[in-house]
Amino acid sequence: MNVDNIDLRLLRVFHTLAESGGFAGAQAKLGLTPSTLSIHLSNLEQRLGMTLCERGRSGFRLTEKGERVHRATKRLFLALEEFRTETASLRGRLVGELTIGLVDSTVTDSRSPIAAAIRRFEQRDNEVHIRLAVDRPSGLNHALLDGRVNLAVAVFPHHVAGVEYETLYTETSLLYCGQGHPLYERIGAGLEVPDVTRYHFVARAYSLERDLAAIGQAIPKASVENMEAQAHLILSGQFIGFLPEHYAAQWVAAERMRAVRPDRYRMPSDIALALPAAATRSNHLVRVFCDDLRAANAAA
Repeated sequence: MNVDNIDLRLLRVFHTLAESGGFAGAQAKLGLTPSTLSIHLSNLEQRLGMTLCERGRSGFRLTEKGERVHRATKRLFLALEEFRTETASLRGRLVGELTIGLVDSTVTDSRSPIAAAIRRFEQRDNEVHIRLAVDRPSGLNHALLDGRVNLAVAVFPHHVAGVEYETLYTETSLLYCGQGHPLYERIGAGLEVPDVTRYHFVARAYSLERDLAAIGQAIPKASVENMEAQAHLILSGQFIGFLPEHYAAQWVAAERMRAVRPDRYRMPSDIALALPAAATRSNHLVRVFCDDLRAANAAA
């Protein structure tokens, strides 16, 4: 198939359908009716000579060939975007899209270089559309590998092949209890804290082994996917759990949380810049933002 502008438009529709998991999500993103989406998809299937997906009452599902075309389409659009940014850089102007991955609840971290890096970047001559994508560390790793995210800044308990990690700074998490918890009044009165393993503990699913090892428990009473959910459980007064010190500070100041034995239960975590392997060598836009990020981190 000779690719022309019509084919690229059809491929973008298919790509959006595949990424959205069906017509409903793609309709919202593209502003097209389901019938129009169906016509575009059928036209692409005719041009390619293959069935890309199954759709009907049973739902939307890519065929085996559709999965392969979807992967090829992602590589095509990434290459087109790199071509666009590289040629624009030759004119001294930054253009394109930049997607930055973050973990949740980092806005309270005064050490985070993200805001300062964006400030530096926006002072450059650019027409770049910036997206911030919030996900857990494992989700960010997957997004980096499949091209949905250009770079990510987060704690990465598990490193994966194909992603490069560069430590920026260290974040400290403490063990907290909420008002109403049996430990809360003991801490306030300066009394000795008994064995904490007897109390219900909430762990982060993406850092389960590390959280459990730090407190000496084998099984958590609750688990969460993000820090906001963890804070809710701690604030209930029924659970203890680890939170970054900067994130818990607002509730500590309001006397709704207290740190449990900060001299003992203190967990340092490396905040890292993560990039797909060789990304900074092939994508000018990513190279420039990473330079601004490193400069902002050094100045923090």
